[in-house]
Amino acid sequence: MNRIDMRTKIVATLGPASGTPDMVRALIEAGVSVFRLNFSHSTAQAANELIAMIRAARAELDVPIAIMADIKGPAVRVYGYGQALPIEVGDVLTIESRPPEGIEVLVSPEPGRIYTNLPDIDSLCVVGQHILLMDGCLAGDVVAIHPGAVSVRMGNAAALRPKAHLTLPSVEYPIPFLSEKDIRDITLAVESEVEYLALSFVREVTDIEEVRRLILRCRTASGRQPATRIIAKIENAKGLANADSIVEAADGIMVARGDLGVEVAIEKVPIAQKRLIRTGYLAAKPVITATQMLESMIESPMPTRAEASDVANACFDSTSAVMLSGETAIGRYPLKVVETMVAIIREVEASYDNDACHRDMPPEVKAGDLPNILSYNAVTVAYHCKAAAIVVLTETGHAARLLSRLRPCMPVYAFMKDERVYHQLAMNWGVYPFLLESPEESLDAQVGRTIETCKRKGGLKAGDRVVFLAGLPLSRKGTTNVIRVETVV
Repeated sequence: MNRIDMRTKIVATLGPASGTPDMVRALIEAGVSVFRLNFSHSTAQAANELIAMIRAARAELDVPIAIMADIKGPAVRVYGYGQALPIEVGDVLTIESRPPEGIEVLVSPEPGRIYTNLPDIDSLCVVGQHILLMDGCLAGDVVAIHPGAVSVRMGNAAALRPKAHLTLPSVEYPIPFLSEKDIRDITLAVESEVEYLALSFVREVTDIEEVRRLILRCRTASGRQPATRIIAKIENAKGLANADSIVEAADGIMVARGDLGVEVAIEKVPIAQKRLIRTGYLAAKPVITATQMLESMIESPMPTRAEASDVANACFDSTSAVMLSGETAIGRYPLKVVETMVAIIREVEASYDNDACHRDMPPEVKAGDLPNILSYNAVTVAYHCKAAAIVVLTETGHAARLLSRLRPCMPVYAFMKDERVYHQLAMNWGVYPFLLESPEESLDAQVGRTIETCKRKGGLKAGDRVVFLAGLPLSRKGTTNVIRVETVV
């Protein structure tokens, strides 16, 4: 059984520290359920190699593992230098706009002059405009405007990393949501049939709609209709303001606290995080909490106490998943950091009050259409009869996601015949997917076979009660209409 004692899922970013077959297998065995590929720092060849590596490992270990391609989006960065650039207090840095194509290989001939892919930076700034670099680690103010460039007097000292983010607070950038690189990366990911796309800097529903149209134009390697699901990253002020409609339009969200903490006041980020998590999971959409969760473990074998509390609080808020970025991509202890996160999650979940969560569900979760009503009542029945698990037979994964949002204390074993749904559900809180061995059998036969599978995998034992949620006729979408209780023999 794949970690049935851990409801919250772990997303790990692959990179130089972790992008080997042995490490991918070790990370899966340690507790990773989703691998993130950061297309901001990846070539098509490298991405294809990692996708093949993950698929080989999940097949060998026989576990559901989702692959998430994180697309760069309208990120504004600085270029023109290959090594970290030392900045001292009072230094004047000139930032010049350059066309995005080819900017990554440009080398500035002048000390103190760097480039940005933000067009017309001179028209977006006035003298006195505050500018943040490297997620706010460096800050300064514009002291002069030049044709196509601005000069910034830096207010603090740090080493400016290559390709660092640039932020003009409260300024809306005149750049398209998708660059040519983004379109290529999305096409590659969808054609390769990865389970999820994470879209950076989503501002409004039209950004998601644009990507959905692009997905539908893609041709998958298998020839099947594209099924890649969209995770909208909430990381700017406009995206936060439109969060409710974005949650409704996307298939899930990521609370990307790094850039969000630069775009909005830092003291507002914890409140936004709590609200976004609840909005997302009540909509039956997975929510990933991301950025700097165990950041100090990039260099240290132990996290800070504050980081441990940060991970714990996200779990107490019922986030679907917690994400590791640099910790596993470039850190010194990629395996140790996953083991540490697993230990924190298990400790939190041992004291989590699932009963109170179930009682406090808002009315719209308990009512509405038939799948809503049945999923809520299946969990209620499971509580009253002290069921060891809920088993759901699902075509699309929707019924499993409806159960997941209720955050039941017992695991949800989801059985389906589509391998794509099988791996997608690895993202969802408390859901443990299985492939149906004989998808065309009768309901009675399916019930018996799923119980045997769960017993064989260690998820059930003789005497356990199980609540089944299914639809008749079988293999028809949108027909969830049966709740059934069985005792394991």
